[in-house]
Amino acid sequence: MKYLITDLNIKLDGHRFGFMNNLLHYAGENFREDEFVFLTNRSGDFRLESRYAHIRALQLSPLEQAGIDADATALKKARVEWEIICKYAADLEADRVILMFLDSYQAEIGKSKTPFKISGIWFAPYSRMEAEGSSLSQKAKMLLTKTRKKLTMEWALRNPNLDKIFILNDEEMPGWLNQGETRFYTLPDPYFGYPPVPQYDLRKTYGIPEENLIFLQFGYIDERKNLENIVLAFNALAPETSRKTTLLVIGKFKAGFKDHLLSLKKGDYQMIFRDEFVSDEEMESSFAQSDVILRMNINFFGSSGIIGVAAYHNKPVIASDTGVMAGIVTRYGLGSIVNPYAIQEIAAAVSGFHTQPALRVIDGSRYRTTHDLKAFAKTLLKN
Repeated sequence: MKYLITDLNIKLDGHRFGFMNNLLHYAGENFREDEFVFLTNRSGDFRLESRYAHIRALQLSPLEQAGIDADATALKKARVEWEIICKYAADLEADRVILMFLDSYQAEIGKSKTPFKISGIWFAPYSRMEAEGSSLSQKAKMLLTKTRKKLTMEWALRNPNLDKIFILNDEEMPGWLNQGETRFYTLPDPYFGYPPVPQYDLRKTYGIPEENLIFLQFGYIDERKNLENIVLAFNALAPETSRKTTLLVIGKFKAGFKDHLLSLKKGDYQMIFRDEFVSDEEMESSFAQSDVILRMNINFFGSSGIIGVAAYHNKPVIASDTGVMAGIVTRYGLGSIVNPYAIQEIAAAVSGFHTQPALRVIDGSRYRTTHDLKAFAKTLLKN
């Protein structure tokens, strides 16, 4: 088999480089009878490298990248990217193209006749989406969004070679969407288990008292991460609990958002912001030495790799009570779920980890065995 595996919009602000890099090395060690090209956008921030004879790791040429960057609209950009993908697939004589971010190309796939099979990870499926509020306008807006997403996917499915659409961690949605033929599949959202920083001391690094519980929020920080409600919930902690609590936020902040959050803080708890991307190794060290991981995203119904990192280190999470994450946390016993808009409910969950130490002890092994790199790669590369 000849595979073209591609993501042309990688930035070092999330999982997407990790998906490509770890998949490359797994394929290098375990799929030696196949031929692979891993294709990424051109960037000075990262580069895939292959030491394997059967794998080539390529970036777009300067001319190809300039052609993509010249198009302002998302649809035009996707059209140029799809033309480039098809060109590389033709040069390779690829049997299968795997789109590590399928969402952008649905319109192009639907109007194409491709000689190769197509697989892809669909990050924004519509089935679980719900209106943020109960007003008629909010419900109407969500219905319009879901209808548009449904029609877009139906258009993509006109291409019979689009035969595998993967949805991260959702064990129910493929059954809802498969109508007479199997084209939707569950893909385990993997953890990678990077080596920690040697002799790293999280409390010493940030000046956190030994008696404090550390609640870690990690990732790119904007409104979707729900930090406004989280800060208000920490403000609502009882004084004796607040004094023994640290809210540690690590990740690049949206411009101006950090100052806004600082203006909201009240109370005696310790709040620490690290406004930059950190290495995978430092991420692992931070998770390993925190007490509770926060993932109370709003208007978010999919999976999150943060759940896997927390489970890898046997750290409980406080997650939103909607979507895939709520089901995963409940099914595997990985922590607590709350209404992400309910300030007092979030505060009660935080307090519970102080008053009930047993809540801080979870067993992530069952999740780990079914959501590791092996499970991810074998599902994605199975024909």
